[in-house]
Amino acid sequence: MTSPPAGPSPVETSLVEPSLVEPVETPPVEPVETPLVEPVETPLVELVETPRAPTASIRTPSVEPVETHALRGRQIRMWPSQHPEWLALLLASASWVWLAVALGWFTSGSGWGLPGHHHGVEGGDAPHSTDGQLLIWVAMVFAMMVPTTIPHLRYLGFNTRTSRRQRSIALFLLGYVVVWLAPGFALSLIGSPAPWVVAVVVLAAGAWELTAVKRRALRRCCRTWPVGYAGASADSAAVEYGLRHGVTCLLVGGPAMVALTLAGHPAWATVALAALMAAQKLLSRPDRWRTVVAIGWLASGVAVAGAVFVR
Repeated sequence: MTSPPAGPSPVETSLVEPSLVEPVETPPVEPVETPLVEPVETPLVELVETPRAPTASIRTPSVEPVETHALRGRQIRMWPSQHPEWLALLLASASWVWLAVALGWFTSGSGWGLPGHHHGVEGGDAPHSTDGQLLIWVAMVFAMMVPTTIPHLRYLGFNTRTSRRQRSIALFLLGYVVVWLAPGFALSLIGSPAPWVVAVVVLAAGAWELTAVKRRALRRCCRTWPVGYAGASADSAAVEYGLRHGVTCLLVGGPAMVALTLAGHPAWATVALAALMAAQKLLSRPDRWRTVVAIGWLASGVAVAGAVFVR
């Protein structure tokens, strides 16, 4: 028998030395650069104005909502209750009109000139009348002094029953005017004063502005008085309130009112004095410019005295 050819055994052929195997080198993978994509600018679209159709010549009125009309009507109806002094201001306005007519301010030779003419009812050469002079005085008090009591009228109206507000205000004005009747009655008994007397009175009114009595009275003008809500106590309190405040106002503006009456109620002086007294009583800290007021009175007195010597 022939033997198989000699060769490596199966074990030997399967065993391969690792040192004889060459490693296979893999090439490195290069990164792929992606090109940057630039943003595309979108072109601006211009707005094309389309021509508008011509509007009609007739405009339709704007219609307000019904609620606005109702609210406005309610405010108008509530105005008298929110301003209880309206009746007193109406009387003051009527007094201004009556003074302008009775004193002939808008006629030729009226009270727009220098003071010193006769203080009759019609001004100028009108005959002297006690009743007429007293009526002029009361009208001056209503026209010039009642508007300065607005804060007190509102205080009185809002602190009494709604149904009796005007009654309390009327009682207040009654006590207020009664205080002013005393100097008015005394002036009505005086005839035509001499011009030098008018000049002295005007100078005295200017000096009164610098007294301590005037300064204290001016401060008391802002004080109130307890009032009643209803009944007889409310009526008596309203009258007493008017009396007390009337005395204070008489100390504040009484000398000026006397000088104005003796000067013949010139229209320019009446309007200026009314504005001055309203500012003194209604503005805060009016005593700061009382020196200026005194200088004004001094200038008026010098003007009257100069008119006396010119004649």
